[in-house]
Amino acid sequence: MQRKQQQKELPPSSQNIMATILQSIPKEASVTKIEYEGPRIALYTNSPRYLMENNETISNLVSVIKKRIVVRTDESIRKPEDDARKIIASLVPEDAKLQNTLFDTATGEVSIEAKRPWLLQRNAKEFNHAEVTEQTGWKIRVRKATTVPSRTIQTINATLKQASTERSKQLKQVGDEIFRPRLTQRTEVSLYTLGGFGQVGRSSLLLSTPESKILIDCGINPGARSPMDAFPRLDSLNLTLDDLDAVVIGHAHLDHTGFLPTLCKYGYKGPIYCTEPTLPMMNLIQLDAIKVAAAQGRTPIYSERDVKQIMRQTITLP
Repeated sequence: MQRKQQQKELPPSSQNIMATILQSIPKEASVTKIEYEGPRIALYTNSPRYLMENNETISNLVSVIKKRIVVRTDESIRKPEDDARKIIASLVPEDAKLQNTLFDTATGEVSIEAKRPWLLQRNAKEFNHAEVTEQTGWKIRVRKATTVPSRTIQTINATLKQASTERSKQLKQVGDEIFRPRLTQRTEVSLYTLGGFGQVGRSSLLLSTPESKILIDCGINPGARSPMDAFPRLDSLNLTLDDLDAVVIGHAHLDHTGFLPTLCKYGYKGPIYCTEPTLPMMNLIQLDAIKVAAAQGRTPIYSERDVKQIMRQTITLP
């Protein structure tokens, strides 16, 4: 009996995920399309307010398919950015001190930056997210504005906006790879240390399964004098960049991220995963490393262009 119950509780295969979603979503949700979006499943809807106010619909669905689901607004209902910006400005309470609104056309989200963001999150009567989304056609996110305008964050936002078409294509491609049917039932996992063990710096691990290879961290040892001691030993496994399915970054310091721009420089095109706060800090440190190398009379191992490429390939996680 226990074995039968365990089998029933297993999530549906990737082939059945779409069918399960379509059967579970009510017509009132007005879902127009379902797409794989990196590690998530995106539901596009003409009625975002229904799913936002009836969030148990998504919660119940997640418990069945065991996958992360995000609600996106259909492109047809998104108002022009200037119009949406005016609507948001009229609805945000003055006490919240609105600073900026940033639109991401790849995901249909608008980030509202305010100096007192808690005033936009504590009470639906003061600021109703579902109502704002319905009026603008953009899914909103609330963020705390920086005390001083950050050039790094401005550069990241501009780069992401410029590369929105490229990012949309990448998210779909990565999603198709993640949710594809398994190629084998083998479950063994191997972990290879490529740096950072027995020393401080150049942290790097390769997680290998019969299905994929994931690089965890890609740092440098800034104090090393020889390249063999400074960079991750990717050569020790005869590993090519095409073999990598993803890179996961633990945190922003150079001993975990210093070699990452070099991977992009030499052709790594796959996804890079990190948390939202890690991305701007990582970029700031990597750009600073270029300036330090130039000041010391050394040739940097990567350029600013390679750092910007990281922004395009990164999928941030909450």
